[in-house]
Amino acid sequence: MAVAGDPTGAALVTPPPATLTPERYELALEDYAIDPTLVQQADPILRDVGLSNDAANKLLPVARDIMARTQESVVRQIEGAAAAQKQAWHQAFVSDPEIGGARRTETEHFAAKGLDALGYAQGHPFRQALDNSGFGNHPDMIRAFRRLGELVGEDGSFVRPTTATSRNRPVWERLYPNESR
Repeated sequence: MAVAGDPTGAALVTPPPATLTPERYELALEDYAIDPTLVQQADPILRDVGLSNDAANKLLPVARDIMARTQESVVRQIEGAAAAQKQAWHQAFVSDPEIGGARRTETEHFAAKGLDALGYAQGHPFRQALDNSGFGNHPDMIRAFRRLGELVGEDGSFVRPTTATSRNRPVWERLYPNESR
């Protein structure tokens, strides 16, 4: 209800008495430690609004809930961005003509063989990290492990010194390989 002569109602809004604001705010929230720096940052705002120490403490649970929801929202955004990146890398792998498409099954076989050769068998924490983080979907990671798998493959062209031809050579040729007859 407006006061006579004051059509805006400004007379109804009276600033709180300055005596309500404490000299120093002592804010406490059950089961939470409040950073003193944050209290110092909030102090001028709490004074400007004219809150008593009790009123400021009543706001803390709401502030805690706002922070928790904000944190949850940020985490969901990060998880969403990570899932989108993981999916984009997977699509890049599938559509890559060198390692994906018709060569996808072969690539997956060789990449697994490369990881196995390094000691990262199925179920190893490193493999789980590649899967969980999405880095295992990155085309360059897949390409690198595929190449490694090809190098350590059983059917590779790696020449071993103990091949059948050296065993069938006469003893004198094996003992003196640089001597010609």
